[in-house]
Amino acid sequence: MTKVKAMRDKILAEMIDKPDQEKKTAGGIIITEKDATESAVRPRWFKVYSVGDGIDWITEGKYVLVDHGRWSKGMQVGNDLKLYLLDNKDCLLESENNPMDDDRIQINGKAIPKRPSGDTSRNI
Repeated sequence: MTKVKAMRDKILAEMIDKPDQEKKTAGGIIITEKDATESAVRPRWFKVYSVGDGIDWITEGKYVLVDHGRWSKGMQVGNDLKLYLLDNKDCLLESENNPMDDDRIQINGKAIPKRPSGDTSRNI
């Protein structure tokens, strides 16, 4: 397998919290999440594969929660590994353990209200 290394202040990581994945609740209900829907617009968990020399706060093998959409399109490395380039300033949390195995951790999407057609106001 090809070995790649992150440079400077970048992180290479594998997405473990993928869209279009099925999740099972404690009660046995299966929930599917479709990419490009409101529920899919949320931060995602990644497993760190490689860190650049300019990063000293995380090491390979740990997990990071990354702000929504703050990762590259990814590159295929080998047959079964897809790595994403992360910018360390967009990492929100870090974890020693796989957060996908912990039912106490839950990240939900935020509904984005739509403005009625013809509404040209910019209420901030």
